[in-house]
Amino acid sequence: SDQAKMRTSTVTLSILVMSLTGANNPVTKQMKENIEDISRFLKLELISDVKQNNGYIGESLKLTKKTANNILDYVEKSMTETSDKVQKTFETLTQGLTQNFKEIQNKSTSNLNTLQKLITDNEITITAAFTKNLNSIVEKIEARMKQHEDFMTTSVAVCAEAFSHMSRG
Repeated sequence: SDQAKMRTSTVTLSILVMSLTGANNPVTKQMKENIEDISRFLKLELISDVKQNNGYIGESLKLTKKTANNILDYVEKSMTETSDKVQKTFETLTQGLTQNFKEIQNKSTSNLNTLQKLITDNEITITAAFTKNLNSIVEKIEARMKQHEDFMTTSVAVCAEAFSHMSRG
């Protein structure tokens, strides 16, 4: 396109220069024919090519715009779908975590209650066993003291009887 403009400008400039310099009649005639050929070429070939190119460019722009709009629509649709999937995934995750935490809380409460009952039962068992053993020890000590007292009483009585014939004084 730029080359065609440059050639046309060169030819036009050459024609003007020759016309002004007063070239002879056969040269002028040849130049006139060349100008007519160039004019016909410009009217018949170049202008229709330019019009067709403009049409192609316009159509290409329309297709490019249509393609760009299709791409934008696709991207928007994909982003919306992805956003919806991510939101649904987060909701499912949140529900799962909430349910898991509730289960953990219920299990921990149950375990704590079981542990408290076990501690209470163990305290009762230990207290009962301790009390039984302590009572047994006290009974044995009392029995031992009774034996000791009986022994002492018996020993004192025997001694008193043995020494009763002795005079006092």
